[in-house]
Amino acid sequence: MSRKRRRPSRPYAPPAVSDRLYVRLEPRHVALLTFLLQARDHLALPTVVDRFAAVVRLVFCPDAREEVEAFLVDVTDACPEATVCFRPPSRFVLASAPNRAIAEAWEEIRSGS
Repeated sequence: MSRKRRRPSRPYAPPAVSDRLYVRLEPRHVALLTFLLQARDHLALPTVVDRFAAVVRLVFCPDAREEVEAFLVDVTDACPEATVCFRPPSRFVLASAPNRAIAEAWEEIRSGS
């Protein structure tokens, strides 16, 4: 007779939206930024938006905004030219969010609040 295993409960409800920041730095420091983010337990997901201007988009959980901002201040010790070049005001929807949450987030974005 086999026992049913209990599914572990999630420690918190995952957010339906993410925040993002755009950071400009020297092209030779993009890999360093990626490795430093990995060292901080994948604090944000970096994506290179413009490889010639070395603009990197950081996607992160809205709850970690202060931690990401503090991380960027620390990064300027290793890369003094690293600056936040764009802070979008709106959040965007995660692809893995439940359908209802996606619909609500899109409505919020469309209404402009």
